[in-house]
Amino acid sequence: MLSKSQRLNLKTNFKWVASGKHLQSPSFKLMIKEGENKSPKIGVAISSKNFKMANLRNKAKRLSFAAVAPLYPTLKSNTNLVIMPKPDILNKNIEQLSEELKGLIK
Repeated sequence: MLSKSQRLNLKTNFKWVASGKHLQSPSFKLMIKEGENKSPKIGVAISSKNFKMANLRNKAKRLSFAAVAPLYPTLKSNTNLVIMPKPDILNKNIEQLSEELKGLIK
């Protein structure tokens, strides 16, 4: 998991990023917005509508952070990113998810 300084933590930050650009893939919905921050900020939002059980929500969140961790150094410093995993994320490994995210972000 990314350190606290690398994550979006406030509900207002998530809403602000949600007003930016939206991208979709089979496993993710991404929201990207550039800001005035000095390092990239990443947040993961989990919908209990898509993941009914808490253990599945936790697994989806862990997989999302693990997939974005290798891409973190390549992100621009003013990038704010919110990742919303879809149920398909549970059927893929981290390498596949990381490649999928890389294709969306570039």
